[in-house]
Amino acid sequence: MSNNFEKDLNLGGSIEQALSGQYKLSPVAVFKEAWQATIKHFLSFSPAIMLLVIVQLGIFYIALKLQLGNPAVILEALLNPELLSSHIVNAIFIANFSYEVISAPVFAGVSLMAMSHVAGLRTKTRHIGKGLNYTVSVILAVFISTMLQGIAQLIFPLLQFYLMIAFTHSILLICEKRVSPIQSLWLSIRAINKKFFAVAGLYLAVLLMFIVAAMFYGIGLIFVLPFFFHMKGILYREMFGIKLKIVATEQPKDSQVFDA
Repeated sequence: MSNNFEKDLNLGGSIEQALSGQYKLSPVAVFKEAWQATIKHFLSFSPAIMLLVIVQLGIFYIALKLQLGNPAVILEALLNPELLSSHIVNAIFIANFSYEVISAPVFAGVSLMAMSHVAGLRTKTRHIGKGLNYTVSVILAVFISTMLQGIAQLIFPLLQFYLMIAFTHSILLICEKRVSPIQSLWLSIRAINKKFFAVAGLYLAVLLMFIVAAMFYGIGLIFVLPFFFHMKGILYREMFGIKLKIVATEQPKDSQVFDA
C-alpha cells in the first residue's frame, strides 16, 4: 500500500505579474542561464531541434514545388536577378507562411521541452509530440500572428519586428496556461509591452547570433537554435510562471517500484 502526496507549485511569475510588469528581467542572467541549459541538454534536445528543422524545410520545399514546379528557379533568380519575378517572390512568401503555420504543433512541442528544461526537468525526444495536443489552437494563433505580421510589413517593416516579439509567448500560453488563441496573443503583447526594450534587446542579440552562425556555413546553428528556445522558456517563466505538480510517494520498505 502506498500514500501519494501531491502539491501544486508555481515557478517564476504569474499572469498578474506579467500584465503589471512586476517581473525581474536581467539580460545577462537570461543569457547565462539559457547557455547553461543549452549545454546541459544539448545531446537530448538536439534530435528534437533537428526534427523541427526537417519538418519545416520539408513543408517549405513542398510549398515551393507546388507553386513553381522546380524550386531550383529560385537559385537561378539569385544568380541572375533579371529572372526574379513577382511569381517567385509570392511563392517564397506563401511557402514561408505555410511552414510557419503547419509546423506550429511541432514548434510548440520543442518550446514545451525547452520550458521544461528551464524548470529543472529533463525531456526525451518523444516529448516533442506534446505539442500535437494543441494542434488546432496553436495553428490558429500562428495563422493570426503571421497574417498580422505580413500586413505590418507592408505598412512599416519595424512594426512587423514589434509584433514578432510581442506575440512570442502565445504558443506557450496556449499549451501551459490553456488559454484561447486570441487570448494568448493579447496576454503576450500586454506582458511584453511592459518591458519591450529589454526583451527586444535580447531578441536582437539572438538575431545577431543567427547571422554570425549562418556566416560559418550554418554550423553554429546547432547551438543557437536550442539557445533561442531556452531563452524563450526563461522569459516565459519569469513573466507568466510555470505550473508544476510535485508528487511524493510513501511506500513500505518491502514494496517495489517498477518504472515503465
